[in-house]
Amino acid sequence: MVCRFIRPQDWSRDHQRPRAGAFKDNRGGFSVWRLDRLQQQSVPIADLLIAELLGCGQAHHTAGDYSDFAALAAQEKDQPLQVQVEWRTEDEYVTPAWRQWSYAHAQVEIDVTQDTNEVLKEFRRLLSLECRALTAPSP
Repeated sequence: MVCRFIRPQDWSRDHQRPRAGAFKDNRGGFSVWRLDRLQQQSVPIADLLIAELLGCGQAHHTAGDYSDFAALAAQEKDQPLQVQVEWRTEDEYVTPAWRQWSYAHAQVEIDVTQDTNEVLKEFRRLLSLECRALTAPSP
């Protein structure tokens, strides 16, 4: 299982789930945290809620969910979409405030091209609808 932190502005109070935009960032992919790695070190996921993540909620998926939803979105939109969850502990992915937990960091890598806009929207919609576990952001 991996956890994506959900900022309050990316949470739909009406639907009690993340908005699709919660599953993107400026690099094409986005960060997630491996729950098994944190548990092995006896670190509660809540310990990572520091700095700009204070008050964030959580959305949990399996790494396989990302692949499955990419395949579903690709089929629905009849466009290819390549998505992988890669363990990324390097400084370019883990900023200094979270470096002590870098052993648990993973990056959802998305092969973004000019033609992927619609299929990416569908992929993100599926992620927002099909979470394994959710925690709402703090009010």
